[in-house]
Amino acid sequence: MTDHEWSELAAPYTLGALAPDERERFEAHLADCAACRAEVRALRDVAVLLADAAPAATPPPGLRDRVLREARQARPIRRARGPLVPWLAAAACIVIALGLGYGYVRERAASRQTSAALAAARDSIAARDSLVATLLSPDIGTAALAATGQAPAARLYWSPSRRRVVMAVFRLPPAPAGRTYQLWAIAQGKPVSLGVFNTAADGRVTAAMAVPPGLTFELSAVTEEPAGGSPQPTQQPFLVGKVTPAD
Repeated sequence: MTDHEWSELAAPYTLGALAPDERERFEAHLADCAACRAEVRALRDVAVLLADAAPAATPPPGLRDRVLREARQARPIRRARGPLVPWLAAAACIVIALGLGYGYVRERAASRQTSAALAAARDSIAARDSLVATLLSPDIGTAALAATGQAPAARLYWSPSRRRVVMAVFRLPPAPAGRTYQLWAIAQGKPVSLGVFNTAADGRVTAAMAVPPGLTFELSAVTEEPAGGSPQPTQQPFLVGKVTPAD
């Protein structure tokens, strides 16, 4: 196998997607290839961030459990006689109606919460699937963005066929209030915005962004911009990297 063919196995190896015989051969290759070991380490950093890509969502308790719990607390009503019976019957009907109405409203609210939680989970899973598919694209190109005087680092993965980039950032403090970070594609010397992002408190983030149709670029860069981003960079980039396309 060529060096490039070996490097193509780094992403599926990190994600546990290799067949046992391929995994064994690749691990034997890793023992003698520093470049592939570095690629696997970088991809493992991305894989760690994938675990936090979807927020936890707990559905509300079911109606059945609540109804049974409240029913156990109910007390039997003694039968009354005389002229109070019709009034008691009417009052009982009102109480039952109010109870049913309250239960219905509460169940509708719980149902909406459940639907919202499921929708959010579906969106998170879809975003994660798209991110993984981009990383495993056969035409994936990469760029290691080095700091220009600061400590943070980043790695960019670009799939022309999917027109998406995935960016993993490390050791970058969150942007100040009213500010954001912006990723640029440098095409023929001109910056094109790919999107804005911010890091978590630990200085990490994995962000997937769409690339405009037909855009090809040789360099990528990150600047700090006002919240919402800028049409053009307003500062010198503090992260810059050259894109290495797939062979």
